[in-house]
Amino acid sequence: MVWWSGTGLFCIFFLKKNVSVNSFEGPVLDLFKRVIDKVESEKSSLALQRRLNEDKMTLLTKRLEASEGEKSEYIKRYEDAINDKKKITDEYMNRITELQANRRSLDERYSSLLKTLDSSKQESMDWKRKYEQVLSRQKAEEGQTSSEIAALKSRSSAAEARLAAAREQAQSAQEEADEWKRKYDVAVREAKSALEKAAIVQERTNKQTQLREDVLREEFSGTLAEKVSSPS
Repeated sequence: MVWWSGTGLFCIFFLKKNVSVNSFEGPVLDLFKRVIDKVESEKSSLALQRRLNEDKMTLLTKRLEASEGEKSEYIKRYEDAINDKKKITDEYMNRITELQANRRSLDERYSSLLKTLDSSKQESMDWKRKYEQVLSRQKAEEGQTSSEIAALKSRSSAAEARLAAAREQAQSAQEEADEWKRKYDVAVREAKSALEKAAIVQERTNKQTQLREDVLREEFSGTLAEKVSSPS
């Protein structure tokens, strides 16, 4: 009996005493050759499959390493995000606290402004009442004021009439004064011209008199010299 197991193939040969070994030698050798070839083929296929599996394992290892790196990066990002969230939460809570404080302050200011507004309304009503009282007195006094204004207008009209008459008199006096001033200027110019002429005549007369005196003095000197030089 021959037993062989591989890839689910079972071969069993029963050799009987009365069967010749040589009669099975050729088929058995062929069978063994085919089996060996198949085993070699399967071995090559398994080796190739093993290499493929090794390549896959290498690739998976690299992917696993990359995944571990990404995992570390994501963990770091997650921690950073948690820290940022905590920081934002703290800032938000501080902001809420600040806003609550501001709201309380605004509420207090609002209450104070309401009190001030009520006080202002009351003061406004007081002033309105005073204004109405003054307006009432003013209306009561308007009649007397109107008559006084009419009297003042009448007096003003009379004063304006007197002022107009005074202006006319002043204008007439000014015109008369301007006329006398003109006459005075003419008289002054004429007197000045006469004085200038008189001065010229006086100067001419003085020159003629001086010449006459010089001539007489020379004649007298000549006559005197003749009398002194002649014998008596």
